[in-house]
Amino acid sequence: GAMLADRVWMWITRFGDERVLLLLSVLFARRRPEIFWTMLLAALFAILYARGLKHLVDAVRPPGVLPLDQIALIGPALTKHSFPSGHTVSAFVFAGVLFAFTRSGTARSLLVLAACLVGLSRVALGVHWPQDVLAGAFGGLLAAACGVWLGHYWRAGLRARVHLGLLLLPVLCMPLLLIHDGGNPHTPVLISLLIFVAAAQLLLDYRRYQH
Repeated sequence: GAMLADRVWMWITRFGDERVLLLLSVLFARRRPEIFWTMLLAALFAILYARGLKHLVDAVRPPGVLPLDQIALIGPALTKHSFPSGHTVSAFVFAGVLFAFTRSGTARSLLVLAACLVGLSRVALGVHWPQDVLAGAFGGLLAAACGVWLGHYWRAGLRARVHLGLLLLPVLCMPLLLIHDGGNPHTPVLISLLIFVAAAQLLLDYRRYQH
């Protein structure tokens, strides 16, 4: 039971990896390019918020303070740059942008739930404090709101050539995810599956550009 729970948290937390979320963005990039563009804009605000605070505050993570026998650590024992939780920021950016583009109450509830689960996974894995997750959720939603606002006025990413160029970002994430786990628990089956799905979606949606 405990091993299964650990495995579930390991899979959930990977959906806070910005590279994984970039892969998932290709699922709607062709049909809803405005969402893809807004997502990238929001990600820029998120990077400024998360990376800036991480280095400014430089808080110590639980494994750097508590004896390892006192925490349920799953995966690598990360010790630095605890505040805010970057995975939570990424998850709430992704959920926040999609939230803004959907009117379905059910879809919105599921998006919030999914982002909250990613945040909880960071505490469950033993690599973040609760306040890191709360700050991550706030920053992610703030970045999503800024991205939605900017995307409404700045439409450069909707031009065909710019859009195709921006698709290189999720494509580059494919080998990067295979080469480096980014301090995440090792989940090769999940990552391989996501890369396959994203690659298949890209080939289907953009096949007319391949000739």
